[in-house]
Amino acid sequence: MSATLALNALKARTRALGKQILGQNFQLGALGLLAFVVLWESVSRSGWINPIMLPAPSVVARSAVDLIASGELIRHVLSSLWRAFLGFAIGSFLGLALGILMARLPGVHCLLNPLVQIFRAIPSLAFVPLAIFWFGIGEISKIVLIAFGVFFPVWVNTYLGTRDTNPLFSRAAASLGARGWRMLIFLILPAALPFIIAGVRIALGSALVLLVASELTGAQFGVGYLIQLSQQVFRVDHMFVGLITLGLLGFLFDYAFVCGLRKFLPWYGAENGQANGTR
Repeated sequence: MSATLALNALKARTRALGKQILGQNFQLGALGLLAFVVLWESVSRSGWINPIMLPAPSVVARSAVDLIASGELIRHVLSSLWRAFLGFAIGSFLGLALGILMARLPGVHCLLNPLVQIFRAIPSLAFVPLAIFWFGIGEISKIVLIAFGVFFPVWVNTYLGTRDTNPLFSRAAASLGARGWRMLIFLILPAALPFIIAGVRIALGSALVLLVASELTGAQFGVGYLIQLSQQVFRVDHMFVGLITLGLLGFLFDYAFVCGLRKFLPWYGAENGQANGTR
């Protein structure tokens, strides 16, 4: 009974310490952001730099409010989100599937590895003109480009995590009768999950980079198109609105991804909480 009470007390203290650390980290992050905005506002209004070339945050904020009120910014964001989500889902699925196949089937690895490595060495942005030439400036070219860029981080991390599963675990599972798909589902994939998670988080950033690149080269809506159009009409404040929107989208995507992991994979949140507590 006393051991149970001690364990519960330890868990409560750990949760309280985690909340305190998260609160401190949030305050420091907010302070750093506020200092950056104040410095930006001061430099823009100091007269040292042309305020048209570097509009103040207050000017950018007013422009953002106007774009939101007119519905233009929301329309651009929704178009970009749809392309990013679809391309990310396709690229992640293909990367996960091929990574598992190449790690578990030596014949598939020998057959496809040279081809995949050659394509991986080519920067994804180099395929932008070719994708437009093949698929036009419609949605397909953008989704294909995003899927192509997302595929490789997910594939390489899935392959390494699946291939490098501790053989002791495999032998222990085999001694208990695990074979085939049971070995894959209940042992290999859970062991490779940290690698897969890392690949997916990297792929999130790649998806945004390729999204903007594809929209800059031909689109009717999208955050990248907003930046390009603003450059043509010399609205630097609108360009900053687009850039800040992209930054916020990237931050929110990563934050939502991590929150989802902590919700459905409690061990991930526990490990990160311990890591933050030791810093």
